[in-house]
Amino acid sequence: MALSAEEITAHYTSTLHALGEIAWSYYYQGQLDDAMKLFEQGSHLLGFPEIAVIDRARFLLRYAEFVIANYFLTNQDEELMLTIIHQAQETARHSQDQQSQATVLYLTGQMRYYQNIQKGIQDYTEARTTLQQAHKLYATLGATEGIAQILFYIGLTHEREDDEERAEAYYQQALEIARRHSYKWIISEATRHLSGLAMQKDTDLALRYALESLRLRSEIGFKRALPAAHFLVSDVYTRRNELNKALEHCQQGRQLAEEMGLRSAILMSLLTLGQIQQQQAAFEEAQSTFEAAAQLAQELHIAFAISAARESLARLASQRAQRKMDADKHN
Repeated sequence: MALSAEEITAHYTSTLHALGEIAWSYYYQGQLDDAMKLFEQGSHLLGFPEIAVIDRARFLLRYAEFVIANYFLTNQDEELMLTIIHQAQETARHSQDQQSQATVLYLTGQMRYYQNIQKGIQDYTEARTTLQQAHKLYATLGATEGIAQILFYIGLTHEREDDEERAEAYYQQALEIARRHSYKWIISEATRHLSGLAMQKDTDLALRYALESLRLRSEIGFKRALPAAHFLVSDVYTRRNELNKALEHCQQGRQLAEEMGLRSAILMSLLTLGQIQQQQAAFEEAQSTFEAAAQLAQELHIAFAISAARESLARLASQRAQRKMDADKHN
């Protein structure tokens, strides 16, 4: 007996939802290639006329969110990301679903933010304007999770422009909403960046925020995001001169990054390790580590990491020169 059109649509709805959920689980576990394959398989179904526009929109939005994250992590597949975002924009518009339209604006702003990071563009006005448009629509809908996520990303744009006071204000707004509604991932994001802002002024506060971010990522099973959390905790411990603890978290993050094959996270581990070695006055080891980071950053074509590696090498050279001058004075 043939299925009715409504039954076919219902099966497609459940199939696309299941594919998206499984792919997202792969992403959480750091299995980026498997997640990509599953999203690609699902996308081949989208041309069938029985699929409801809203189901097509929801699948493309999840796919778009993944390819943006994949682009940030690998600096690859930019053209695919732009294609999927365009498809999501068109489908959200045709769906006339305001939640989908708000989400695609948020994802477009997020994409522009990461493009700036990867390419070393310093002006985040375009990304922020798009995010503000999404915030307005989410506010109309009363979508608190979307509002909190948008506030966090607007904060990121200000932090990248070195406006730390404004960035902190947005992070605190996002954190307040996220705590009220138990949005653990957003709490983890906000506390991570509040830790970074606090690190120069209050390492006790920075450590509390960093450890909370790490704990929440563990609680929600977000393995892909754990290396960065460990590296942040390591950085705080380095700042506190608790170098054994710093090294322990650096090694944990590096092990996770290698398990998942995340080369960008391996790069971050090198920058983190180099800072520990520099603090230990192991200057030759730090030099070698920072040089390895610089080489990998060049291979991955990640602008902010290239800059970070160069700055680390410059600071190390300055410290070594100062040490030599001090030693010469005492001879």
